[in-house]
Amino acid sequence: MEVNVCSNGESSAGSPQARTLCEYFQCSKQLRKYVKTLVDSGRTQIACPVCEQKWAWQEVRALALLTPSDLTRYENKLSRMTSEKTESYKKCPGCQRLLQRLEAEEAYVVCPLCPRTGGEAFRVCWACVREWRGPAPGGGDHCSDRSCPTVSLLKGCPPIDAPGRSVNGCPSIRACPQCRALVSHAGGCKYVSCGQCRFRFCYRCLERAKLCQRAKPDSYHLAKCAKPLAARQSFPLEPATCGET
Repeated sequence: MEVNVCSNGESSAGSPQARTLCEYFQCSKQLRKYVKTLVDSGRTQIACPVCEQKWAWQEVRALALLTPSDLTRYENKLSRMTSEKTESYKKCPGCQRLLQRLEAEEAYVVCPLCPRTGGEAFRVCWACVREWRGPAPGGGDHCSDRSCPTVSLLKGCPPIDAPGRSVNGCPSIRACPQCRALVSHAGGCKYVSCGQCRFRFCYRCLERAKLCQRAKPDSYHLAKCAKPLAARQSFPLEPATCGET
C-alpha cells in the first residue's frame, strides 16, 4: 500500500497538525486517510508503514480524527471483523467502544477519554472486562476482583458450533441464573438443570424452563425462544435469591 507520509515540519495544505501517533505522520489529514484505507481493506491491525509501530484502536480513536458518523461506521466494521478475535478486541464496559490489546501480557488496557470516568482514562481488566481493581495476589492475568476468573471464563469460552442443535451459537459455558454455578450443555433439548441447586432453565434465553416453555410451547427442541438469545453473563459471585425451580 502506497502512503504519502508527511515528514517532520511538513503538512498537507490546510491540514491540522499535532493530532498524530508517530513522527512519520505529522498531519492528521493524512493519518485519517491511512486509517480509513486500512480498515476498508479489511485490516484489523493499524501500524505505521515506515517504522512499523503498532497503534491500538483506542489510541487512534482518542485523536478525534474521525467524525462521529465515521467513527460509528468504522467501529461497527471492526466489530464484525473481530467478533471471534476476543484475544485482541473487546468492548469498553463504560462506553461500549472497541478496545484493542496489542500484547498478550497486558492484564488491562486503558480506554482514553471514557464517559464512564467523566472523560478521564478508564482502566479495564482484559480478563473480566470490568474496571481494573489492581493486580490479583500473586500476579497472573486477571485483576484482584475475586469473581474475575469466573467472569473471564464466561466471556471467553468458545461458542457452541452445532447447526443442528437447539443451542447452536450459545456460549459453551453458562452460569446458573439462580446459584451461579457453572453449567455446560450435554445434549438433548435446550433445557438444562443445575447440578448444584437443581434449577431448571433454558440454555438459550436463561429463562426459567417452565416460563420459557409456556411462552413458546412449540419450540422445545428448536433454536428459538420467546426471548432472544441471552448475552454472555457477567456478574459478581454473590448468588441470586433462590426461588422455585
